[in-house]
Amino acid sequence: MVPSITALVADDDKATAKLVEVLLNKWGIKTVVAHDGLEALEVMMQPKPPSLLLFDWEMPGYSGIELCEKIRQIDTTNPPYIIICTARDATESIVHGLNKGANDYVSKPFNTQVLKARVEVGTRTLELQSRLVDAMVRLDHFASFDELTGLLNRRALFERIHEDFSRAHRAKDNLCFVVCDIDWFKRINDKYGHPAGDAVLRQLGDLLTQQLRPYDRLGRIGGEEFLLLFSVTTIDSAVKVLERIKLAIEKHDFVYEDTHIAATMSFGATFIEAGEQIARVESYFKRADEALYRSKELGRNCVTFSENLV
Repeated sequence: MVPSITALVADDDKATAKLVEVLLNKWGIKTVVAHDGLEALEVMMQPKPPSLLLFDWEMPGYSGIELCEKIRQIDTTNPPYIIICTARDATESIVHGLNKGANDYVSKPFNTQVLKARVEVGTRTLELQSRLVDAMVRLDHFASFDELTGLLNRRALFERIHEDFSRAHRAKDNLCFVVCDIDWFKRINDKYGHPAGDAVLRQLGDLLTQQLRPYDRLGRIGGEEFLLLFSVTTIDSAVKVLERIKLAIEKHDFVYEDTHIAATMSFGATFIEAGEQIARVESYFKRADEALYRSKELGRNCVTFSENLV
């Protein structure tokens, strides 16, 4: 049995409901009891409803079959496992119940061993389903986020920036599009080792997150390179933001095990004025990347805007 599973027993016969509750508790399953279909539906509408459901076929309010139909209409990635409990053992009744959304059925009066076996099938199914959902969530996360820093990856970042452009255009906001990377990062890897370099990248991701607002956009686009997008009032205010971030990185003490590592960052930026015809992300990326290249030429650890390029 899976201890985390909670069962809902819905039966208008209080003696039967109590018997099933006692058995489920004996088998290690926490149980909630409802005595009609309306009460059972209210339980299932709670934020974290039970996942193993044992419904009597005939109940006041809603029958077990009607409950199956209503519950199957709820949009969820982790649906409950439903067992219909009924004295109707004709083939057409069983088929009807399964077609309406039940996963299994058990005949009344109960055979305890059969009930236990059906419940164990349900709990195993729910456990496997939960593992599958968790795996899908992890895969979805890895598809959008950089595994090392936890920041958005290049593909997901570009997709979200397209949305940011549309929102900023409607709100008539100015934007600052920035490409930046760690200066002499290869030297850090060569001197301290790649695990130390990874530690610097992780800590830098945290530092950039702290320096930006929650609604600003940030991601790692490859190697030691990051991309930032944030709204500003003027290009001068954008310069001040980037100078502040640059100084915070310069002063930060990056640590790997007992080793203290100094690092700086170069920035290339382009200013997107409110109301201008929004181009593709790749176009702004090219302009910001050219400005970053100029920052490298100027000695690194500096901020350059594409607007200042000759």
